[in-house]
Amino acid sequence: MNLCGLRIGVAVNIKKNSAKNTLFQIVIFLVVMAVLILVNKNVIANLYTSGEISKAGMIINAVIVGLFLLGLFRIVMVLFRYISEHQIILKLVELLKENATNPASRIGENSLIAQRYNAIRWVSKQGAPINHAAMAASTNALENSRLTLIRFVHSTLILAGVFGTVVSLSMALIGSAGLLNSPEGVKEMGTIISSMSSALSSTVTAIVCFFIFAYFYLRLNDARIQLLTSVEDVTSLYLLPKITHTEDAMVGQVTELTKALKTAAEKILEVEQTFISAGDRLQHAVNDLQGQVSNNSIEEIKDLIRKGFHLSEPEYDVIEETKKIVSASASNKDETDVVAVDDTPLITRTVMK
Repeated sequence: MNLCGLRIGVAVNIKKNSAKNTLFQIVIFLVVMAVLILVNKNVIANLYTSGEISKAGMIINAVIVGLFLLGLFRIVMVLFRYISEHQIILKLVELLKENATNPASRIGENSLIAQRYNAIRWVSKQGAPINHAAMAASTNALENSRLTLIRFVHSTLILAGVFGTVVSLSMALIGSAGLLNSPEGVKEMGTIISSMSSALSSTVTAIVCFFIFAYFYLRLNDARIQLLTSVEDVTSLYLLPKITHTEDAMVGQVTELTKALKTAAEKILEVEQTFISAGDRLQHAVNDLQGQVSNNSIEEIKDLIRKGFHLSEPEYDVIEETKKIVSASASNKDETDVVAVDDTPLITRTVMK
């Protein structure tokens, strides 16, 4: 009962797919951002193209936005792969429930669950013990290696904003030094203002991009953990019991077989009792039928046969007389009595009964 409940709970967890929800959220976010940009395009254009931001600030902002879009694109690609992996897991579970032969050939060979199935099958053929924990750690390390670019963008976005701020403030300090050395200093004042604007814009851009990217990065980690959990659950509840043959598993199988044989024997005994009862009822019915059939009934049947075949009385009597003569001649055999008369030889007499 506990195992059945555990399987039902695991089946519910496997059917959950947070990767789809995250991808849907990204699509909604991109649509909303596009609408906001179109609505406030004049404000955004004045902020970044009014000439108050230096060329260095524009370059730094472009780098920040480029990193953000690159990381977001990579997240979308990984989410698409997670959705595909989830569908393959569901398909493999259905094939295992149907006891299909070589189910790995019907799914993607490069998927995580197919690699796990082939690895367990190969280790089982070698007769070596299966280290489930080592396989789980290997799969987790493999998935982590595929998220290197995303982690790089996640760590670099805020640093890029800090770098833009530092560069802009450095340019402002250079402009202020020129302002002190020059009595007119109008040009240096413009440099200071432009640098401060660049520092502000790069900081705001980096913070906004980092907040958005950090949310989707956490959602991606949730989808990754859910996928790896589904792989381990399927391995524990479906792959290992089906492929491996440990002592405990064999004892459990023998126990189940014994219970099945006991149930079959009980059903056979029930069927045997049913046949015995049916035979007894049939025997009673035959006895009752024999008791009901009497000699008078036989004579009536003969009379009906004679009338049915239109046999005349004389012909019928001749037939009956012939049958009596044949019967009498067959039953009356000759008997030979041996009689001894004094000293004479034995005289044989035939006596007819």
